[in-house]
Amino acid sequence: MNGPAGERVTVTTAQHGERLDRIVMAVCGLSLRAARRRIEGGIRVDGRPAAAAQRLRAGQILEFPPAGPSDDGLTACVRLLGRQDDYVAFVKPAGLHSSPLAGQAAPNLEDTAQALWRKEGHSPPLHFLQRLDQATSGIVCAALSPDAAQRFRTDESRGRYAKAYLALLHGELSTPVTADRALDVDGRSVSRVLDKAAPPLRQTRFFPLQVLRDDEAKDVLAANGLPAPPAATVTLAACLIRCGARHQIRAHAASLGLPLCGDGRYAPQGDGPAAGPERFLLHHACLSGPAGRWLCPPPWERLPFLENHFRKWLETLSRYDSIFLTEKDAAAPAPARGRG
Repeated sequence: MNGPAGERVTVTTAQHGERLDRIVMAVCGLSLRAARRRIEGGIRVDGRPAAAAQRLRAGQILEFPPAGPSDDGLTACVRLLGRQDDYVAFVKPAGLHSSPLAGQAAPNLEDTAQALWRKEGHSPPLHFLQRLDQATSGIVCAALSPDAAQRFRTDESRGRYAKAYLALLHGELSTPVTADRALDVDGRSVSRVLDKAAPPLRQTRFFPLQVLRDDEAKDVLAANGLPAPPAATVTLAACLIRCGARHQIRAHAASLGLPLCGDGRYAPQGDGPAAGPERFLLHHACLSGPAGRWLCPPPWERLPFLENHFRKWLETLSRYDSIFLTEKDAAAPAPARGRG
């Protein structure tokens, strides 16, 4: 079964001392990986967020988040952005999973895009090259053949692709900055920032586009369904990565003291993720490399000036690229595939 969405489950005496992920596996009939992803979706223990490895006591209450937005509403927002040679790009809405979840029949971008591709009259299966977090929106690229997918991977490992995101950060970023610390992502629901340098292909470059304060900041937060503190300062920022690791932009932003607005998982003062699907503003807005260039403005409310700021920043991208990545760096082997 897929699990009791919106329900409460009591830990039994037989389950006393078991890890949370193992209990969720049993309750929901999922694999271990799928159970951990379900926990990331907002399962709480006695009203508080919990880690997959936490051992539970008999009598504790597991709270499963309610079902998300309408499946039809989310999948209807998936659209074909364009085809360039052996590659196509789709737009993923926030709230939709990128790929199928083991043991669940939940809607996801890959299944929806495959169906949309067939509806357009094309028969070859798509080979998806990227995954975005459920709450992240924007561009997801796919190859039309295994050979094209391999070419993308090879070029990506050589630093020949630039992935530009837009993010709403809590706090003020006044000058461009590079988050250059390595991340520990192995088997973790929350990526940990390490005290050592990351390879250049795993670093994140942040560029401020606009700083909003007080009422202007609160209006933008409220319009996009995010909580607004009494005194709010937020930064609209462009984020540049090459090869994405798990939660790379989120973890790096928080390490700079500028977590994504609404991202309770990484906010230094946060109380962990809220019950239900996560919600923050992070959008994959531009993918550029040998396969082509796709641009997709974010569907955010009350930010009509954002697209012009972002387009102007993209015009300077080549200059920043020379700072961000050298030819020597690009020749270095890249780590394994991640999200981003």
